[in-house]
Amino acid sequence: MVKQNHMKTANDNAPSSETVKQHGTNFALSPSNHVSKRAVQDNHPSSIPDLITNDELQEDQGLTTSLKLTLGCWLAALLLAIGTFSLNASTGPKVFASLSLLWTGMWASYVSADYGKWRVSELSVVTAMCGLLGTVIVSAAYFNVGLTITDGLILMSIIPLFVGFILKSRICVLASICASLIWGALNFSGVTEQSDIMFLFPAIWAAQIFIGTKIRSGMVITLAVLTAYYWAANIIFTHWSVGNLPLTFGTAAVFICGLAHHRAGKAAEDNLITGSSVHIYAGWLAAVIGAIGFQYFWLVPDAIATETASLSSNGLLIWKAIVSFALATVFCSAIIRYKFTQISLAGIFLLTAASALIPLMLWIPSWPQNLTAAIPGLSVVPTMGILIGSAIIASALGMMLNGVRRHAPVMIGMGLVMLFAEAALLYKPDLMTLDNAIIFTAGTLISLAIGAAIAGSSLAHQAPAPRLKHS
Repeated sequence: MVKQNHMKTANDNAPSSETVKQHGTNFALSPSNHVSKRAVQDNHPSSIPDLITNDELQEDQGLTTSLKLTLGCWLAALLLAIGTFSLNASTGPKVFASLSLLWTGMWASYVSADYGKWRVSELSVVTAMCGLLGTVIVSAAYFNVGLTITDGLILMSIIPLFVGFILKSRICVLASICASLIWGALNFSGVTEQSDIMFLFPAIWAAQIFIGTKIRSGMVITLAVLTAYYWAANIIFTHWSVGNLPLTFGTAAVFICGLAHHRAGKAAEDNLITGSSVHIYAGWLAAVIGAIGFQYFWLVPDAIATETASLSSNGLLIWKAIVSFALATVFCSAIIRYKFTQISLAGIFLLTAASALIPLMLWIPSWPQNLTAAIPGLSVVPTMGILIGSAIIASALGMMLNGVRRHAPVMIGMGLVMLFAEAALLYKPDLMTLDNAIIFTAGTLISLAIGAAIAGSSLAHQAPAPRLKHS
């Protein structure tokens, strides 16, 4: 008679025998007492075979040895680099030490990240960038390539982005942002001369935002956005101070670019892209600040008369290109939002047309005069300024309503701040007339109606607050 050998096999759908004994004979018959394999393993770790446990322990021991070897090589390269530069060694040892620090730093960052040692990983990336910078400086000195401060900052703005993208390192992108900020500060303060290479910054900023979104870092996205607006504000101020850009054109550009940024952030929120709230808030604030600055010239009669700056033909072409690109962004983002039923079909065209009104006052200067001339007793100043103010107040009310709907105190606070700012600008004795009150009331109602038409049926939805990260 053959002796039967019973082998125990793993069944993913059946609980262990010990679990069945503990829960009684009715365990398998009661649906409410069903326990998944993961729950059984978590509650009864002793049911895992000893063979698997021993293999895991041996594997962990091997990984620990690998990690120690990696960190040892990295520290040795770091000490070698410090020694060669401290003792002022020749070019060969400096280049060798810098390259060794570069590659061991990247290797240590990868292994440490794989092990979950994120602080060590980020520190390794910092040393890798130091090795890269040391290699570039020593090589430039050897080949008699004169590197200026601006050249070094440009390199530090670009090169860490590649390392940060490969290693998914936040500190690399932060180093790029810091270099971009210092680069701008030195240029705008007059310490270094401005050059045409500054036009690389929009591409650098776009790369910083892209990588920050990929690695899901709110700090990177926020600092990149703030750096971009710092650059934009200083470029406008610099060109205005030398008489190459009227503030009317500058504030109009800030308005339309901020609005395009805001609408792009709304589209990113619908697609659950990380950092959408940063773009929504920053874009709206920039748009409203630009609109208030533009409104000032249409409220004070002497404001435009005292403006001495002029725009060249090439500058006008650049300004029109910026406005056209921003309007295209507004239109495309509205189409994306229409896909998620966050805007009506008519709202796409209403939004684009409303966004173009302020730039068109400079693009086609005759239409404000034609509008006010159609109504007897009105003048362009301050009628257009009051209409712009009513649109800003309607936008602030819409932001507050959206904040209440989303339970977002930040949105409510931004709307309140802009309401107070607009009240301080409009509450003047010379503006407190019956005609201006009628114009303001009509403009506010029309702006609210246009906003409701743009939103469409999305106003009936209980929308969530914008989140920095989406799962």
